[in-house]
Amino acid sequence: MAGELEAIGLPAAVEPTYVHPQWPAVHLLHCMLALAGSLLAGIQPAIGFALVLVAATSFYLDLSGRLYLLRLIFFRRASQNVVAPRLPDSAEPDKEARVFVTAHYDTGLTGAAYNDWAITAFERVRRLWPARTSPQAVIFWSMAFLLIPLGLRMAGLEGEWIALLQLPGTVVLIVAAFMIGEIGLSPPSPGANDNAAGVAAALAVAERTAANPPENLRVHVLLCGAGESTGEGARAFLRSHRAALDRERTFFIDIDSPGRGSPRWVELEMPVLAQPAHPTLAELAEALAEGDPDRAALSLGPAGTASHAGARGYPALALTAREDEAFVPAGHHTPGDGPERVSAESVEAVAAFASDLISLLDRDLGRRN
Repeated sequence: MAGELEAIGLPAAVEPTYVHPQWPAVHLLHCMLALAGSLLAGIQPAIGFALVLVAATSFYLDLSGRLYLLRLIFFRRASQNVVAPRLPDSAEPDKEARVFVTAHYDTGLTGAAYNDWAITAFERVRRLWPARTSPQAVIFWSMAFLLIPLGLRMAGLEGEWIALLQLPGTVVLIVAAFMIGEIGLSPPSPGANDNAAGVAAALAVAERTAANPPENLRVHVLLCGAGESTGEGARAFLRSHRAALDRERTFFIDIDSPGRGSPRWVELEMPVLAQPAHPTLAELAEALAEGDPDRAALSLGPAGTASHAGARGYPALALTAREDEAFVPAGHHTPGDGPERVSAESVEAVAAFASDLISLLDRDLGRRN
């Protein structure tokens, strides 16, 4: 990938980092710890409450990328991020406006949780859930709501109604533990749409902007490792360069799964709490969508680099492609995610959407200046 970027005239840097890639084992540990707390609550309410509280807190911090607790138990391994052009070495915020076109280059694991019946079941849950949600958010809130009956037990209250309050969250955690454990034992997906197509789209944007560079901002390409492990590569990049990247003049456009369907920009990404697209970038994307009926908004999508950047105060937006309004694209994390099911036209359309978005952003920055 660095060679591809060098070939179009962008000097690339390969930045090493360390990640904890065993996300199924990490999430399984959170579920098992919360389950242990729920089961112990009948005889030791205080211990049960403490275990669930630790599990819920660690799970939230882990998914949001803010702090790792239980994940630190697992071994680290080397990974790399590729960024082009290279960033200047600086301990002070750089006032130059920059936009990072990002994509993760690793592939995800398969498993029964990604089969059609499981996706259909989740879509039904999503329609019934009182707020926009994701599978990870359902697990987290199941842990969080367990604290209510466990707190009542600590207060000395007893009764079948408290057991009934515990039951839904406990059942969700049991199902989640089996599903996550099975994912951890499954082989990887071919990863053509998620996310080789995203890398191809990011490289296409780099080629377009290198041939016709914007006047008011510099375009970078950031290709991250460990994207499927709750965005650890992007998290590492943001942490290592936070001193040099001005939060008001550094933008992120993340491309994920652009290989099937029409171009979409994502209104909300959902790690645990909803992370909305930045208003400025969302307005520009909406303006582009108004002029092209093939471009539209996706109300909710999985968390990616944009959600990590947005949570740290950077203007960010995610681009993808969909054939419908589904949370994930067809064939997501399945053996069927092969190159034969990726449309070159869809990849090109998302790359064009990103390029047009950069052009509008460049014009908007020119007006401000």
